[in-house]
Amino acid sequence: MLFHYHLWTPFVEETERFYQQLGFQVTQRIGKYAGEFTSFDPPLDWDDFREQQILFRIIEMKRGAINLTFGYGKK
Repeated sequence: MLFHYHLWTPFVEETERFYQQLGFQVTQRIGKYAGEFTSFDPPLDWDDFREQQILFRIIEMKRGAINLTFGYGKK
């Protein structure tokens, strides 16, 4: 059984949407905004912060015993 994995992608919003369609729920979003690490956790949604220049370091999603994290990266 897979428990936890990490993924780096330049498409963080699209990646979150993909995993939501598979039944995962966002439990945490941490991004760097205006030089400070800030939390953008639910109930905040992408419509609340999409236009801000946020560099997401970690978005954590869970479904049952499976936990995944991803953040911005080019590779």
